[in-house]
Amino acid sequence: MTPLNVLAISGSLRRDSLNTTLLREAERLGPHHHFDHYDGLGRLPHFNEDEEHPAPSAVIDLRRRVQEADAVLIASPEYNASIPGALKNALDWLSRPAGDDGPALALKPVAVVGASPVLSAPSGRSWPCARCCTR
Repeated sequence: MTPLNVLAISGSLRRDSLNTTLLREAERLGPHHHFDHYDGLGRLPHFNEDEEHPAPSAVIDLRRRVQEADAVLIASPEYNASIPGALKNALDWLSRPAGDDGPALALKPVAVVGASPVLSAPSGRSWPCARCCTR
């Protein structure tokens, strides 16, 4: 099997997040793949179309990491039947055109997983992520 470069994004900002732990476990179970753990969600500026061109440096870094990855793995909690605001903000930046290459997520394989101490909690979270990643 060809090793993949996987960008791992936790939708939680918590230091002891179950979803960050889930991403680390995915890395442990796939040691032949390279995992790039993105931890900058809390540092991304709020999406603002007026500040989109040129993009802020934190956004440029995230887009570059997505473009260099073969796939993106998102682990996210569910907040109020949706995804956390910080993750939605990142997906807003990534779904917007970024020069001639289009959106960073265009044609990029994305998987969404989730961990929760509550059995039914992550059930609907993938739908908002899927809508952001396919626009």
